Amino acid sequence: MKSFKSFVLIFALTAMIPMQIFAQKLAKTTCFDEECVSEILEKMMSPNDSVAIAAYNTIIAMTDEAGMSHDSRMVSALKASMISFIIEGKNPDENIFLIMLFPKFCWADDCRDLMKLTENELITHDVLMAVGDINGSGRYIENYIMQNHDNLKFKSALAYGVGKQHISSMEDELITWLKDADEPTKVEIYKALLVIRSNDKTTSIIKKGAKKLLKSKFSSSRVAALEIIAGIDGEKAMPTLYKALKDKSGDVRVAALDLMKPYVNQVVVAKVMKICKKGDALVDAINWLGDIKNDTQMELVMQQLSSTNPKAVEAAIRAVFKIDYAAGIDAVKPMFGGKYQEVIKESMISYEGDYNAVLGDVMRHGNSTQQYGALQILECRPTMALGERVKDLVYSSNPAVRDEAYKLLKLVMTMTQTQYLMTLLENCDDKYVEDVQLAIKNTTKTMSDDKKDELASTLKHVRADVMPRYYNVFAYFGTELCVDKLIDAYQNGSYKFEAKEALLLVENEQFQEKINNVLK
Repeated sequence: MKSFKSFVLIFALTAMIPMQIFAQKLAKTTCFDEECVSEILEKMMSPNDSVAIAAYNTIIAMTDEAGMSHDSRMVSALKASMISFIIEGKNPDENIFLIMLFPKFCWADDCRDLMKLTENELITHDVLMAVGDINGSGRYIENYIMQNHDNLKFKSALAYGVGKQHISSMEDELITWLKDADEPTKVEIYKALLVIRSNDKTTSIIKKGAKKLLKSKFSSSRVAALEIIAGIDGEKAMPTLYKALKDKSGDVRVAALDLMKPYVNQVVVAKVMKICKKGDALVDAINWLGDIKNDTQMELVMQQLSSTNPKAVEAAIRAVFKIDYAAGIDAVKPMFGGKYQEVIKESMISYEGDYNAVLGDVMRHGNSTQQYGALQILECRPTMALGERVKDLVYSSNPAVRDEAYKLLKLVMTMTQTQYLMTLLENCDDKYVEDVQLAIKNTTKTMSDDKKDELASTLKHVRADVMPRYYNVFAYFGTELCVDKLIDAYQNGSYKFEAKEALLLVENEQFQEKINNVLK
């Protein structure tokens, strides 16, 4: 376990190291006492944005770890520190953020302490919502309702908890709340009743209320109404869902389409497409076709690739990749690197088809714009299977393609290509030296010392002014032969500074004394 001082040091260094590295350091750091957690919580209010963000991320990571490990020390430290911080009320935004984290690591018995926070009415709603998400919290929700029965102000959150925890004893109680409830509260009551209903009378009450909500001016209420009606009627709710496809709200249309998914057949698909003929409704329908991987409407989908409506084009791109429609994907290949690069990248990253074949084809046969787009995608989803294609593109006449290809070497080269990289390091432009060095280091991570020495011994032909490019690699190899080469270069070569810098990078402790004596 690292001490609290480690946290202080790491936070102090935040402004001096990249955020990703900082996050990695924090991810490996755990504390089990309240003082330690409290100090991190205080950092959330730091005027230094990097420190504040890192503190937020650290608390999230710790609550994740506590939830997975069930470590009682960590749970106790987090719970006590977070509750104390919330009670002090230094910043309402941080309070809500922390309250939302409790369900990630708290258990039913922890709710006794959490319920004390309901004494502050400014956060009572959020606390009750959080408690409602904790398994086994039903008795605390029920007790709160009974103890505050004559003055209940947070019925929406309580109804949410009743539904989540399946508190069937609250069925009649919830029905009495409907009389004076506002619309958001009614939504939560109906959702809870849908879960705990025990008779036809309750079902009738829910359905009648949901039908009224379909006429609400709030799209969130109309969505909830569809979910409730579909939950009661199942496939018999299809007429209502079809009607909802004409709603002006995209949220409502998408909800209706999602609720149709269990009942999809060719008749349903045809009817949906007949209703959703144009505009945003058509976009929603095409996205839906992709989700359900239905290829019966591909002629229409393909037509949208040349639409003047950008949303329709994006939906079509997503659909052809989700459906894995070969002709559609071929039609998208010329679009790589262009106006729709981001949606193509998004689609390719999650593509379940022959990713290597699609990307490799663009890299081999595409123009420079398309090749650059393909390389950008490969950077997000690297695969060594495309290493040969990347090797080809390091010689591209297009500077942007060449730059991206060199940057990708470290992600796609294998150990068998190390000798190629060693040769490339000798011949590449100065601007690419670091990229090639990183690639060599990556391919030799598990290489034996003998093999590393063999590589280092093949460089006798390299010009003296180019040899310093290898010093960094020798330092990484850290073998006796490589260290001796660096020492010789420092003592007898023309590039003493570069040799010294490399010697300082050697991590093999076996040679540290020897190096220190040389550098004295």
